[in-house]
Amino acid sequence: MGKPQEYDELAKSIIGKLGGQQNINSVVHCATRLRFNLKDDAKVDEEGLKKTEGVVGVNPTPTQYQVIIGSYVDKVCDAVLRQDITNGDKEIDSSNQSQKNNDSQKNESSVFNRIVDTITGCMTPMIPALTAAGMIKVILSLSLTFHWMANTSSTYRILDLIGDGAFYFMPLLLAIFASRKFNVNTSIAVIVVGVFLHPNFTTWVTSGDPISFIGVPIQGVSYAASVIPALLTVWLMSYIEKGVDKITPKSLKIILNPTLVLLITAPLALIIVGPLGNYAGLGLAWFIKLLSGQLGFVMVALLAAGMPFIVMTGMHHALTPIFVASFAATGTESLILVAQICANLAQSGATMAMAILTKDKSEKSLRTAAGVSALMGITEPALYGVTMKNRKSLIAAVISAGISGCFAGILHVTLYVPQNSIMAILGFSGNKGAANVIAGVLMMLLSITLSFILTIILQTKDAKKANN
Repeated sequence: MGKPQEYDELAKSIIGKLGGQQNINSVVHCATRLRFNLKDDAKVDEEGLKKTEGVVGVNPTPTQYQVIIGSYVDKVCDAVLRQDITNGDKEIDSSNQSQKNNDSQKNESSVFNRIVDTITGCMTPMIPALTAAGMIKVILSLSLTFHWMANTSSTYRILDLIGDGAFYFMPLLLAIFASRKFNVNTSIAVIVVGVFLHPNFTTWVTSGDPISFIGVPIQGVSYAASVIPALLTVWLMSYIEKGVDKITPKSLKIILNPTLVLLITAPLALIIVGPLGNYAGLGLAWFIKLLSGQLGFVMVALLAAGMPFIVMTGMHHALTPIFVASFAATGTESLILVAQICANLAQSGATMAMAILTKDKSEKSLRTAAGVSALMGITEPALYGVTMKNRKSLIAAVISAGISGCFAGILHVTLYVPQNSIMAILGFSGNKGAANVIAGVLMMLLSITLSFILTIILQTKDAKKANN
């Protein structure tokens, strides 16, 4: 698949099996999935969707109907948007962000599902920026290790600024994505959260001088690279914006609404929400450190083995704030991303084994592509297109991920950049030195090799039984 008309045909087929244009409220996409907000899930032809060429799988959730496409999902999403689907006076969202769900669906979904959906919607668009910034950090680390550049050189310092940008200004990125999720004014949300990062406020905090607003003390906290304060602030702003809109006269709304929202939200963010979010972030980092302690190998093993099932529910993106909080607090991560690496490479190994076992050329090509995708951290094509359809290979991947996760936990494998693919091999270099790099590489080899061999053994046994 690669021609525009092919994407259009696939889009039309998907729309038809989702109950037609009139059944779709909105659509967005993440790395591999089309995420539809439907009026009535009962109108979906799920079996037809699963059999549609170009669709890897489906994943209905209480808040979204997810159609797994793969690495070219953005092209299919554009094709869906080209169909001019409308719902009354509301067009399908043409940006890569969520439109608010209709009230009836919000009432039907649980609080937990809505929280997961919100976090996923806010964090998913940030992943490319975090990946790019992480890779720049890897390059800088390698440049020091192999003496390519001195950390005092102008080139190094500029690259360091570029690499830090995505992390330092993360609250502003979150303000943009969260404003769309909570349906508030984006510019005001950015300004409110921007107060956290204002150079004067940062300098004030660094100085240690007391800070207060109308006599109320403000805790001196550095919010760079934080996640939770920004999310909580925009969530609070959504209620303040609605309350302000109710009390202001129509003739003055254009002036009073943004002014009052800013004057109310920003001080509350500095006095209450920011510090609470900061404590929550520190608590998450502490909790991760606790889980990664003496019995950390158990947690890494369980999380690695269970990751395919977490991906099936779409909750893997909800783990992003947790490992980001860990990086913000400690500069390292040794649980979630390490487990994801083990799981992703195990999926790749199992899928590559299935590619070798099949004699069908088109199926071999599909499985090989899915295996490479999993190697690069995108496992949905492998999971939905190969291993879930061949349960023995899924079992092999789960067992292998658990074993390699246990190995990683025992040796306390640590990542110094956020990465969950084969490229993580460049992210093990840090304070722990060569021992951590060697342990990380062995973990990756164990995950992919064991999964490959185990899949071959299990599938060969099945073939022998079938012949007998």
